[in-house]
Amino acid sequence: MYLIKICPSCKLKLRFPIDKGTIKVSCSCGHSFIANPDSTDIYQEAVFDLSHTTCGLKKMVPLQRWIDKIQFSRIIPAMITGALNIKYKLQNFRLLPDTEKKRIILAILFIGVGIIGLIVTIYLLRQISDFTDKIII
Repeated sequence: MYLIKICPSCKLKLRFPIDKGTIKVSCSCGHSFIANPDSTDIYQEAVFDLSHTTCGLKKMVPLQRWIDKIQFSRIIPAMITGALNIKYKLQNFRLLPDTEKKRIILAILFIGVGIIGLIVTIYLLRQISDFTDKIII
């Protein structure tokens, strides 16, 4: 957030950040003052500049727009609905059509194989690291 204050000696508008803490503001005429955002004197005869964005934030505009499009109020209800649908399907597994049963079994198998693969990989990596510690040259 920026503040615009008029220089008392040359009447030029000075724009400076107030979220950076206490800073020294200098005018081109040579007049300078200490801008302390905690002091109320600095806000007298000053205007807030809320429309300005810094150069670093311009690069983040597409990400910010994408985040703004996300409707966070719908995410949690959608997750709850999805979890309840999965719970319903698992509770009524016997009543489901055969194709749906095969999909559920296949998904559970893929998850199981992935977990087993992860465990085996971690085990083998630990065995390799233990073996290299025992080599003496």
